[in-house]
Amino acid sequence: MTPLSNLRRTEYVPLAVCLLAAVGLLVLDTLTVLERPTLLRAGFTLVGAAVALVLFYASRGDITAPTGSRQLPPGVATKAVVALSAGAVVAAAETGSRLLPFAVVLPVGFLLVALQLRSEPSVPAVLTQLCALFLAPRLGKYVTTGFYFGGTDTFAHVAAVNSLTEVGYTTAIPHGYDLYPVFHFLVGAVTYATGLPAYDALVLTGATLFTLVVPIAYLIGTSVFGSTRLGLLAALAVTFSEFAAYHALYFYPQGLAVVLLLVALYLNSRLFSADDERAYRRLSVFVLALVATMVLTHHLTYILFAGVVAAALPVALARPALLGETTDRWRGLRYRWLFPGLAGAALLLTYWSYSPSIVAVGIVQLTAGVLFDVATVPASQLYGYGLTLPGDSVARAIEWLLTPTGVYAAGLGSLLLLAGYELLDHPRDYRRGFTLSVTGLGLSALLLPLPVPIPQVERLRFVVTIVALFPLAIGLRRALAVDRRYAAVALVLVAVMGGATAFTVLSADDMDGVYTDERREQVSMSDAELRSVQASSAFLGTYANDSAATDRVTNRAFETTGFNATRSLRARESGLRTGASFLVVRDRWTDHLVALGQGLRSSEQNVFTVSEARFDAADARADKVYTTGRVRIYHSDDGYRGLYGENATAGTPVG
Repeated sequence: MTPLSNLRRTEYVPLAVCLLAAVGLLVLDTLTVLERPTLLRAGFTLVGAAVALVLFYASRGDITAPTGSRQLPPGVATKAVVALSAGAVVAAAETGSRLLPFAVVLPVGFLLVALQLRSEPSVPAVLTQLCALFLAPRLGKYVTTGFYFGGTDTFAHVAAVNSLTEVGYTTAIPHGYDLYPVFHFLVGAVTYATGLPAYDALVLTGATLFTLVVPIAYLIGTSVFGSTRLGLLAALAVTFSEFAAYHALYFYPQGLAVVLLLVALYLNSRLFSADDERAYRRLSVFVLALVATMVLTHHLTYILFAGVVAAALPVALARPALLGETTDRWRGLRYRWLFPGLAGAALLLTYWSYSPSIVAVGIVQLTAGVLFDVATVPASQLYGYGLTLPGDSVARAIEWLLTPTGVYAAGLGSLLLLAGYELLDHPRDYRRGFTLSVTGLGLSALLLPLPVPIPQVERLRFVVTIVALFPLAIGLRRALAVDRRYAAVALVLVAVMGGATAFTVLSADDMDGVYTDERREQVSMSDAELRSVQASSAFLGTYANDSAATDRVTNRAFETTGFNATRSLRARESGLRTGASFLVVRDRWTDHLVALGQGLRSSEQNVFTVSEARFDAADARADKVYTTGRVRIYHSDDGYRGLYGENATAGTPVG
């Protein structure tokens, strides 16, 4: 390591960042700007800064050269990683739990990959290993969760694919997706070709496509940076993306659009460097077809990525000055670089003029309403009927820091900081990918846990993940270039990140006890539970006469049968209330938080949970007209007032 007396000015930055993080947290605590537990959770920033500091000073010198000789034959390493990954999937399927198999296999597998990347890696071997390490946890989740529906959109898309395959026309697709049907065409084609049920086809298609993102990221990194090593590190960065891990199974149109955007980004980099007109014309035709497909897949993703492009423009204009170059700053904004975006925008506006988007219009209306104080997003309240829910505390905050989510946040922060230090230290080494790297570094702050909840920010984060691959690749390059004496720090970081990514609050949302002891909303059903819900919908369709109410998850599950409980169910301090004659309840309400309403624009955003004692007492009194499995249907001509709510613990804001 370099003595402090020999440090250049740039090398003081990591020290300053650590000091700033510590002082900033202390000042915020002193001024009581945020609650102390919230500040303690924000301590992941200080941990990440400390790790980045150690790795920065341990990797001084020439990081372009391999740091060691090859010790692992690529064939042996590939066989070992693939065998371990396959064994973990089999173990998860046999035991019904993926926690232990993948908690052991993933760190070992990523450690082997990191060892190879410290020397001269074999590209096919490393890519094969990374694909196996990415796909295995997704398959492990698939075989252990029954019907996984994540944020509930899966119900609607399964119903849409079933309708499409039965009728054969896009008009059968509900929710406005008949105007943007590419996702359902793709999943429907897989269903038709394989004979798989729509749910299995949807999930396995998503897992396969996101696994293919690993080699796509390699191609992008190699093309953008002009470096095979950085290409492999960009592929490694994909496996560290909790959004890729989550949406590989919670697969919906934006997930497909993100994959297409990555392909478009690669083609655009090839367009920019095309050295003859014939190659340029061929790529242009392909790009035109691709952007048209993107518009018909998930137009909102295209709009969100336009925001990323807008953020990149100032960096592109400032790039010559930042790198000390004398070239024209407008040179990087040539037509061949802007061509795909301009063509896509024209296609989007043209298509919109004939098929306006209900989703986009709704988002614009809501955003404008909030900005101009015309509308407000309804506040959420959490009601615990018969339960005293644990409050936030210092102990719970410290516990959060030790969960996979806290560890992942600290590791991700350290890699991003390390990328920033490396760009400051050797900016000209990254002149080819400078714009994307700096843009990705700036926007990547959105990927870290935020102290203030932002509605629908996940959609923007998903798009930001695309450009975050570039600074993560740079950070990983610097981390793995540490001196041999400190290699253990970098290897442990990669191994821990590989394991933590599979168990963050997003990618392991179906597992209890992985993060903290707090209850979460239901994200999966067993096959038997789903059949019970579907059977109850058939009863309601015959007898309810448009007077049924239930929670959000149950109503989304009804969509797989074409039924919809149109009456509202509301949670208040005095209990549940509804004017509907039929109330559908499930005993899984006692295990989870239960969301109501129909989404962000719904007037009902409250959430509740109920104790088993209150649930059983109400169930004993209720007039049950239909019972199947874990589902019960109550009937009352006068509706319901105060159900579960006597002497309830209530009024806790939802964070």
